[in-house]
Amino acid sequence: MNTATFKKAVSFFALASVFSMSGCQKEELVEETPALPLEPTSSAKSIEGKFIVVLKDSNPLNGNSLRERILKRNGFESSRIRDIFQGAFNGFSGTFSKEEIARLREDENVASIEPDQAVMLGSVQKSGTKTPTTSSTTTTTTSTTSTQTLPWGVTRVGYGDGTGKTVWVIDSGVNSTHPDLNVDKVRSKSFISGVTSWEDGYGHGTGVAGIIGAKNNNIGVVGVAANATIVALRVFDDTGYGTLTRIYSALNHVFQNGKPGDVVNMSLRVNGSTMLDDLVKKTAARGIFIAVAAGNSYIDCKNDSPARVIAPNVFVVSNMDSYGKFSSSSNFGASVRFAAPGTNVYTTWKGGGYASGSGTSYAAPHVAGILALTGGKVNSQGLVVGDPDGKTDPIALK
Repeated sequence: MNTATFKKAVSFFALASVFSMSGCQKEELVEETPALPLEPTSSAKSIEGKFIVVLKDSNPLNGNSLRERILKRNGFESSRIRDIFQGAFNGFSGTFSKEEIARLREDENVASIEPDQAVMLGSVQKSGTKTPTTSSTTTTTTSTTSTQTLPWGVTRVGYGDGTGKTVWVIDSGVNSTHPDLNVDKVRSKSFISGVTSWEDGYGHGTGVAGIIGAKNNNIGVVGVAANATIVALRVFDDTGYGTLTRIYSALNHVFQNGKPGDVVNMSLRVNGSTMLDDLVKKTAARGIFIAVAAGNSYIDCKNDSPARVIAPNVFVVSNMDSYGKFSSSSNFGASVRFAAPGTNVYTTWKGGGYASGSGTSYAAPHVAGILALTGGKVNSQGLVVGDPDGKTDPIALK
């Protein structure tokens, strides 16, 4: 199945955030209306024939030679490999038949094998209007020279100066020239095969970045950790399409290059993946704090990765509205540690603009900003109302 056909076939929405978008135009507002709601039964799809292979030896110095030996003794040419992993775990991905995978599973140096997955960020529908609105709960027309807005979510959880703090955003990239963002252009990186640009062509990653660290500079909006350094790790393309391989590679990159006290934001969701869960835990064990979106299907996230992870330094986040009520779309479960603002949140957008959006994609970065400011401590300000799982989530506070 070719990539274009497969993209059309994917029905899984990783973390649909619905957007109402405003760019830099003063006369015409481009507005994005909510997409169709998530289906509770939607899921990621395995990519036929493509697998991720993790090796038992995690020493990066041994990775290349061990991989070559495994391939050789199992009769595979090196050209069969699509992606190489080195970091917390060594491994590779490629396209293999069932018989070939069975052979690899028997190899004494192979720790685990999983099918690769295709993931789609939530789709949005665009419509045009010439009438700007100034409602704080819908869309605000804003240019890069407009008066600064303090979004309700940032006010609710608190904010401060994030200068010098690093937050790695594993997402669709980030708008590299947005005047309200401090993006590290040296460390940012694309994990899309054959694509070197980490520029955000979809918008989701730029929205996440603004909640985390938009500058307190008298324009646009303010982030929780204002002026924090954003490192964009691009795993979703301009259509919102991504893969488990890309996500795994990006997090492995953080394990190799991140430092204790850094923060990772993962506003994404895949079917349960033991190897991704293990990588999240191992990265967090280095003293790197990870904020994870719970998901938007109003189900228990116990079968989703990385939302099902329960581990020190991992913070799974549900979505609440401005009244402190649990969102009717937010996932829930034992792994969720905090609720945070995720409904009608105003933030940065691709193309130098701003947008309002909803979803746990927007809740998690509020906690990521708090983690950056406090060095890993999240306080609480009461409990969210209407949590369906019987374990009421505390509301996050700086």
